[in-house]
Amino acid sequence: MSQIASLVMHSNDLRSSGLKIEQYMHYEKSTSLRGLSWRAFVARSLIAFSSLSLAQAETDAKKESELDQIVVSALRIPRDAQDVASYVHVFDPREWEKRGITQLRQGLNESPGVIATSTGGQTGALGSVFLRGTNTAYSQLVVDGMRLSDSTTQLGNMLSAARTFDLDRVEVLRGAQGAAYGGESIGGVLWLETARGRGAPKGTLFVEAGSFDSYQTSARHQGELGGLSYFLSGSYEETQNDAPNQDFHQGSMALRLEQSLNADWQLGMTFRGVDAFFNNLGNSDDRVDASLVTAYLNGKLRENWKTYLLAGYHQEFYDSDSTFGNYGSDMRATSLVNDHEIALTDSLTVLGGVFAHRSDFVNTIGTDAARDRYGLHLGVEWQSHEAWRHYAAMRWEDYDAYGQETTWRIGSAYEFRPTKTTFRSGLGSSFRAPSYLDLFGSSFGAGNPDLRAESSVGWDFGFEQVIANDHRVQVVAFQNHIDDRIDSFAKPRPRNLDQDTRTEGVELAWEGSFFAEAWRYRLAYTRLLRSLSDQPEHSVNAAIDWQATEKLLLGVGLQSLSSHSWGGSALDGYVIGRLHASYQLRSDLRLHARCENIANESYLLSQFFGTPIAGAGTGVFGGLTWDW
Repeated sequence: MSQIASLVMHSNDLRSSGLKIEQYMHYEKSTSLRGLSWRAFVARSLIAFSSLSLAQAETDAKKESELDQIVVSALRIPRDAQDVASYVHVFDPREWEKRGITQLRQGLNESPGVIATSTGGQTGALGSVFLRGTNTAYSQLVVDGMRLSDSTTQLGNMLSAARTFDLDRVEVLRGAQGAAYGGESIGGVLWLETARGRGAPKGTLFVEAGSFDSYQTSARHQGELGGLSYFLSGSYEETQNDAPNQDFHQGSMALRLEQSLNADWQLGMTFRGVDAFFNNLGNSDDRVDASLVTAYLNGKLRENWKTYLLAGYHQEFYDSDSTFGNYGSDMRATSLVNDHEIALTDSLTVLGGVFAHRSDFVNTIGTDAARDRYGLHLGVEWQSHEAWRHYAAMRWEDYDAYGQETTWRIGSAYEFRPTKTTFRSGLGSSFRAPSYLDLFGSSFGAGNPDLRAESSVGWDFGFEQVIANDHRVQVVAFQNHIDDRIDSFAKPRPRNLDQDTRTEGVELAWEGSFFAEAWRYRLAYTRLLRSLSDQPEHSVNAAIDWQATEKLLLGVGLQSLSSHSWGGSALDGYVIGRLHASYQLRSDLRLHARCENIANESYLLSQFFGTPIAGAGTGVFGGLTWDW
């Protein structure tokens, strides 16, 4: 199937969350013009960067603490993790980099409930994320506070293009989240943030090369100058992949500027751009040119009233040239979001906001549709006891394309402090709007303008246990009921299925350290009792890292999927192992190496219409990171 372009590419009172919340009040977005070649721009940027030598040094202890304690995605505003009633996994991309994980898709697999892969090919192919047994179109992507995936734009290509070097926060919010995010959040939400500048100006240059004629380099510079913080990065990578006709190359850049106007107000902007090419199994040459710009203003209207204002522009241009002709699409979207947080009392907070979104979608088979979406949401947080918090919210929105939707969510979090056990439960609704291709048609067939949105109601319940301060275990059961599911490939045109479709399963996350943190481990396991598209019943992602000496870090990891099909032909299960090592040669220079698929496991990514697509065999890569 042709790739659909999709860019890789929000707080409790200071009384309860401390200064760290106030330091975290930030937002962002990005802009770009068609015809701009990011490859050329990035190439020039990297040359300039290498003479200055760019990026962020290793994350300091304070930032690691913040990432562990703060969750943004659950309510769209910063919250202490123990106060959140939803299940969220928070990642620090700098930690991923230490372990040789540079692709976002690979890092996302460390969250329970997530399988991030590609059913279309190796590096650069259209990505897929299967969250709590749903498919890619059932999860929403939010970058720098702006929603990117919707009925116009799927998030799949984000998973092929996204890397870790220009992000400093990734959150996986699991479960039906329509009350906070609207449509396409049945499985959950992926929340990404462009990195912020912190501390004295500093830079990093990363270079790596290895198997399959692969090469990648990235450079970044960041810091604070007075009240202004900045982050700037650029990257380029290419590979021929371990299979014919899958050449891939892309350039990208990212920028964030943030100015503290005073102690209470912050003004900022972000920009992200990517220009990518993929030879799609020899069937077509696929190109994506995408960009995102945001501007944001956060602050206090009154001592108990905080506001978060965000404006964004997103554009994606996709072209697929094949022997059968050309298919292309142009998408432009603008968005305005204003969220508010009003603390009425020490134990009662009102959350609310409004939004407006306009998208303009054009393709080469005659679709030319401009559509508006707008709405509002209202919620309350209530602390009935110092250890017990409750959340309830409702959202109403109007879609030009097919009508109105109302969603809701309730949840509770209870911390039993004597045993350091936290219980969380949630119940909520969401929906999935018909895509523009479903409504108006594609090169695969006619559309159906009479389609109804899919609707869902889902719940989850579980607990999190801290053991001896060094270990944390989380166990969650979940279930989701989906009505009016859309069959996009029904003939003669897409249709709603008259049945209740269910996803359900159990998630386990276990992580911690031994021997004064010399040994670190992490485990994510999901058992799916029911899923869409015949997904694996069992999926495992595990890793162990050993700080052997002050300078030497060694690690091993694996990913395992049981038998599955993704809705195509049956696929055998597999286990893929990896090794990584890094050595701090000097205070400013680190050498690294990694080996992927160490046992040269032979496995298939997918098999549709009798065409098997193989995963990559053993690959060895090495390089260096220079900080200054």
